[in-house]
Amino acid sequence: MIELNWTRDQVLDQIDIPFLEHLQRAWSDCPPLRRMFAAYLGYKPKPRPSRNYHELLAMFPGGAIR
Repeated sequence: MIELNWTRDQVLDQIDIPFLEHLQRAWSDCPPLRRMFAAYLGYKPKPRPSRNYHELLAMFPGGAIR
């Protein structure tokens, strides 16, 4: 977690789903400084790919990739 300056091992040892949910809720109210600065400069992150399996299937109505 780059905003907290934690290592991967610290995250794996100390983080659980409820903590992540609380952290996400807190950051939606008051985002980390680096995100606010990026937004001020006009940076827009790339959209994340969809994880919706049905959207992926809809791309290939015949069931084959050509």
